[in-house]
Amino acid sequence: MRKLMASKGHARRSAQVSALALIVAAVAASASNAVAATPVGALTWTAQLPIPTARGGLASAPLDGNIYVVGGVTSYEASTLNTLEAYDPRTKHWSTLAPMLTSSGFLGAASLDGQIYAIGGEDNADNNLATVESYSPASGRWSTDAPLLAATAGDGAVAGAGHIYAVGGWDEAGDAVRSLEIYDPTTNRWVWGRSMPTASQLPGVAWSGNRLYAIGGLDNNNEALSNVEAYDPATNTWQERAPMPTPRAHPAVATLNNGQIIVAGGGPPSGTAAVELYTPSSNKWQELTSLPVRADPTGALVGHMFYVISGFALGQSVTRSVWAAVVR
Repeated sequence: MRKLMASKGHARRSAQVSALALIVAAVAASASNAVAATPVGALTWTAQLPIPTARGGLASAPLDGNIYVVGGVTSYEASTLNTLEAYDPRTKHWSTLAPMLTSSGFLGAASLDGQIYAIGGEDNADNNLATVESYSPASGRWSTDAPLLAATAGDGAVAGAGHIYAVGGWDEAGDAVRSLEIYDPTTNRWVWGRSMPTASQLPGVAWSGNRLYAIGGLDNNNEALSNVEAYDPATNTWQERAPMPTPRAHPAVATLNNGQIIVAGGGPPSGTAAVELYTPSSNKWQELTSLPVRADPTGALVGHMFYVISGFALGQSVTRSVWAAVVR
């Protein structure tokens, strides 16, 4: 992404929005045609208590019935955040918790073994971070863990089979990467996995059926991607799957209890409200009821409720909105 910049610093984020906003209208129009023959799944979206801090470039992970939202930026010109906020769906209450040790935007997040992990991202000077930190809800404290092997921003992260997987993003030169790093919390060590076939910035990620799914993102020309690629850790191999009907980056993604993967919204800003469901067993996509807003949010599943949280909406503005729908 840095190659779009005439100069370094926060101007990179503003130029990214201007360059990418033109993509969205075209992909939204083509996506509607791509799924026209697909039955529409009805969802009822309901507004939830807004998040205290509106932000984009954020990440989230569910743990023990709560949703933890980490980092981000309040605008493309603003400083990165070290904010940690948690939502309890049972009480419908947000809590502000201990801040991260390192401010970070456009980072990945995952939960594993009772910890929330904040992975990579970029700092206030738009420098990529290799930083990895974990938060213990039990102690209310953050700890520093082994850093990524390569400083990466715009990565997607997910936990599965006792490990954390960090995939895609952009490197220090601002170029989209194909890299996959795998973290073992028992050894506090990252190792390289096989690179994915397609370089992708800000991919959506999910874990289903003992496989990692990298979904969409932006390519090296900042074109929105529809690619879906599945990684099998048992064989260290990738497989291309049916493309997503609506190309997008930084969507809200979650794996349902039956193994299906739901993808909602996505950027660049002023992007899409499309919601689509992927079934790995049949390798097919289905259109669901669109979000009430267009945004590139974060998302998490708690029980049968899928939450879509904050993000950039309508140009460079950020939203505090939180929407939820029952998905089964």
